[in-house]
Amino acid sequence: MNQPPEIFLKEWDSLETKDKILIESLGNRVGGIARPSDSPAIFIRGALPGEQVTINNARTKKNYIEADLVSVEKPSEHRVKPFCSHYGVCGGCSMQHLSYQEQLVWKKRWIEKALRGLSVPEVDPVVPSPVTTGYRNRVTFDVRQNKLTLHAFKGDPVPVDWCPLMNDLSKQALRKFLSTDVPYGITRVSVRGGTNTESSIIELTGDYQDKAPADWPSTVIRKKRSWFPLRPGNMFEKLGEFIYQVPHGGFFQVNTRAAEALVNLVLNHIPDKNPTVLDLYGGVGAFGIPLAARGSEVTTVEMNQEASTGFHIAAELNSIPAGRIHVVNSKDTSFLTRALKRKKEFETIVTDPPRAGMGVKITRQLTQLNPTRIIYVSCNPFSAARDIAVLSEEHYKIQQITPVDMFPHTDHIETVFLLERGK
Repeated sequence: MNQPPEIFLKEWDSLETKDKILIESLGNRVGGIARPSDSPAIFIRGALPGEQVTINNARTKKNYIEADLVSVEKPSEHRVKPFCSHYGVCGGCSMQHLSYQEQLVWKKRWIEKALRGLSVPEVDPVVPSPVTTGYRNRVTFDVRQNKLTLHAFKGDPVPVDWCPLMNDLSKQALRKFLSTDVPYGITRVSVRGGTNTESSIIELTGDYQDKAPADWPSTVIRKKRSWFPLRPGNMFEKLGEFIYQVPHGGFFQVNTRAAEALVNLVLNHIPDKNPTVLDLYGGVGAFGIPLAARGSEVTTVEMNQEASTGFHIAAELNSIPAGRIHVVNSKDTSFLTRALKRKKEFETIVTDPPRAGMGVKITRQLTQLNPTRIIYVSCNPFSAARDIAVLSEEHYKIQQITPVDMFPHTDHIETVFLLERGK
């Protein structure tokens, strides 16, 4: 057929229900994908590759179609029963109807798709999460009408009492907190609990003036830009042999067991006698602290002041010798500009940027520092591919690509790229 795509879109948009269609692949963030010969691609949330499904409510987009799943006529051999009663309504854990091993298969394929324009080695098999439920050391709930809720896929937030991804200590902390009703004025409740420690804490957002009930665990509340104790306490977590004080409201990898695998992977890429390391987007020191303990001189750069303070605390908690760590509270591009002017030298650069990646300017600045190796830790393979294309232009070659599944049952994946300077 030679009709333009917009004709197909109009035809599909007028249909109430379509005959069975075959799902060919799985797209991150979009669900099952069908590619009929007579239409643009169709995205169906909840459908799996290899399935025959019936759809309705087709909605036209710019150059594709979205449709709702009515029924699965021929299920995939990898389809499993979701473990959460809120599956399909809650906006999280969108892949829990797919067997875990098959989730890893597709996560690797998404990385390969992101890198398809680059000259890269074969992607390693995904390092699985040691546990796939009860793995999160932090879960955040919004509060509506004094009830805990989680983000819904569509419509109003979903009222919940807990989340099956919470680890044991965070569940215990939540039960204590919910021994009384959620106070009026509270808009958000974050619950943290150690996987490798016995500490937990509740972090509240909103307006609360009363004295905290005696049943509550350690609790803090955010007012303006500061945190105030309602029931004093701090949250600590260990990664391997190293302990960290997690800043109130601050970032810390939510899957402790998988984070340990991630840290070990990064450390194994760096020689034991590596003299100087730049730890960019260093946080509280997940990479920097063990590197300094091993003998490297580590410069860590972090824009968030609380995280920089957390790095100092971690150095004290882990008895890191004076002079091994230099903590710089700065924007990455500002630090790199100064480092280039001062002709600073680093044998290794470890960079762990947010989902948007580093961007072209910062990536080029990294190459101008001329490190022997760059270890790029990414939570978004598509933004990483953009940055790594720039590194490749500057004669850095990818030696190894290893995914680590930090977020089972979601379409997110961490990837560690080892790049070395060419001659």
